[in-house]
Amino acid sequence: MKYVILIVGDESKYPTDDAESEAWMNEIVAWYDKWTQAGKIVDDGAELDSPTKAKTIRSTGVTDGPYIEAKEAIGGFSTLETDTIEEAVEIASGWPGVSNGLITIEVRPVLER
Repeated sequence: MKYVILIVGDESKYPTDDAESEAWMNEIVAWYDKWTQAGKIVDDGAELDSPTKAKTIRSTGVTDGPYIEAKEAIGGFSTLETDTIEEAVEIASGWPGVSNGLITIEVRPVLER
């Protein structure tokens, strides 16, 4: 079954130092490499630009910025293919930044109709 992992965080807490940012990106690349080689990554996913550059569409019109006033926003996503949601959660929990509270991951089943 396919599961989308939504990578959520507060970009104001992300590393700003070039060396720290590069180290974090290297951890993310290593995570993708590990799970791609294991056959669990369905796609390469995508990193999303800042929510401050978003446009939100509502019945009242189009506004700038994120849908709600929140510090955390979806920063990217990827799709896993696993036998169970528990396996998807186990894989996603290894995303760099989860263990120290920098990132939150939402694992959601993909509906196949």
